[in-house]
Amino acid sequence: MTTLSQTKRILVPLDLNETGEDLLYYAGQLAHALGAELYLFHACKTADMTFTQQSSCIQKLRSFAERVFSREFQADKVAAPFDCVVRPGQIRDSIQSVVQDYQIDLVLMDAGARANTGLTGEAAELTAAIMELVSCPVMVLPAKVRYKRLKNLVFATDFTDQDQRVLFRIADLAQQLKAKLILVQVYGEEERSELCTYKSAMLELERQLKGRKVAFRLLEEEDILEGVSEFSEDASADMLILATQDNYLMERLFSTNYMKTMAFHTRIPLLTYRQYKKKPCSGCCANCKSKQEQLQLQATIQ
Repeated sequence: MTTLSQTKRILVPLDLNETGEDLLYYAGQLAHALGAELYLFHACKTADMTFTQQSSCIQKLRSFAERVFSREFQADKVAAPFDCVVRPGQIRDSIQSVVQDYQIDLVLMDAGARANTGLTGEAAELTAAIMELVSCPVMVLPAKVRYKRLKNLVFATDFTDQDQRVLFRIADLAQQLKAKLILVQVYGEEERSELCTYKSAMLELERQLKGRKVAFRLLEEEDILEGVSEFSEDASADMLILATQDNYLMERLFSTNYMKTMAFHTRIPLLTYRQYKKKPCSGCCANCKSKQEQLQLQATIQ
């Protein structure tokens, strides 16, 4: 029997501004729903920090959080217990060590300012960098999205290329949230010959997750990413989940091409897990080939 994994520690990188207030309010609600503790992380952007500077920065961060929580939550409904973490430099300089030191289960980030609903180049770059640096899942929150109960989670995946540990972590999160989990595989017309293989893999996953609140769907669509977005909207998804080995798919999801279509997935939180893939990600063969060439070159040098 698999031990249920729990999300107990959420790291929230914060700027002490209006965007930080929105993110903190969401974080408080999410932590309350999960029964988790918040670790509020502020990078002070200085080259170094004295003990006095660190104490002052922690106090500013704590006061900021207490002000937001006292305004947003009633006295008898505390959002969640929290602790404060400050470091010199930029977020990306120390987030990896913070995640390790505090045994963080989830990083919650705001995607930053946008044009319409898509990520700006700078925000997408930072988000991708953080996902690359940390081993835990990263949840990206669209701007101005207010918390609502996460009842329907859509996991866009490939039934034939699944890491069981990641699969059960996602299923455990859905159970912790008391949410329904929908696994969907969107495939193109050229993959019709593989349909029997996909169905067999789907039935095996159904067997593995028997007894959980999980549904499975296979959909044929001309554009896989648009198919994922349309399915998420039809399913009234509250969050989209991906499990990838790099950030290429995330960058495509939030590219200007999909911004123009006002895609549904840009209006709900995106949760990404790290998973080694046996097959190249759909649409990014050149990217995977480049990574493979780099690995081969490193092996030759060694």
